Order: sequence, then C-alpha cells, then structure tokens
Amino acid sequence: MMKKRGYFLSVILIVMIGIMAFKPTVKEHQNEWTEWKQTNCLKGIDYRVKMGKYEMSRRARKWEFQFKNRYNANVYFNFKAISSTQMSKFKSARTSRSRVQINGNSTTKVLSSFIKANNELYVDIVKIRFGKEDIGKNYYKCDQ
Repeated sequence: MMKKRGYFLSVILIVMIGIMAFKPTVKEHQNEWTEWKQTNCLKGIDYRVKMGKYEMSRRARKWEFQFKNRYNANVYFNFKAISSTQMSKFKSARTSRSRVQINGNSTTKVLSSFIKANNELYVDIVKIRFGKEDIGKNYYKCDQ
C-alpha cells in the first residue's frame, strides 16, 4: 500500500513540475510611440502609432493612433490603417468608423483599432473636410 502511495505522489510531483516548467510566461509588452510621420494626403497632418497586445479572440493586434494638425483650421477626416506588407490591398482596407476632428494646431486624443499587423503600419486619411462644420457631400482632395 505504501509503495502505491509513493509511486502515485511521485507521478503527481513530476507532472506538477512539468506543468510549471513549461507554463508560458506572460511578458508585459510596453511599446513606445513611433516618430511623427507625415500623411501622404495632407502635408499638415502628422500621425504616430503604438503597437499593443495581440488578441487571440480577434486574431489581430491592438494599435493606438494619434494625429497632429499643423494647419490653423479645423480638420475632419476618417483614416485607414493596414499592414505595410499588405499595401496592395489598401483601397479595400477598412476605414475608421467615426470621424476624427482636430482643431487647428492641436493633437487628437489617442484612438485605437484592432488590425492584423505585427510590425509596421501604413496609415493615411480619407474623406477630408476643413472648416467649422463637417457637413456636405464635397470632400477636400489631397494636397498636390
């Protein structure tokens, strides 16, 4: 009877040690903001991004965005972000749902989105308006 108990406890101990040895360690991944980059469409709008954690349930990584307006006027726009490796699919990339408003010479709050990209993002803005209100059907064309 004692031999069986000793054998059973030994097996349990080995299994527990094995589980603890191969348990994945969770590392807190603190990334820094990238340098400010100029958008391709408007020369006076800059952006920066910060990579967040990967979410298995969404099969995407959380990215944070911040935009800076160097114009004197208020600017309204949507933005698109896609993995740099998927640039050929940029036209079909999902556009941000909500409009971004930046007052003249200021910075937006931090925005976030889940995107299937692990290294680098390409970000550009679309459906742009300048002025006091964001109404009408006519959008500003990109700077030449």
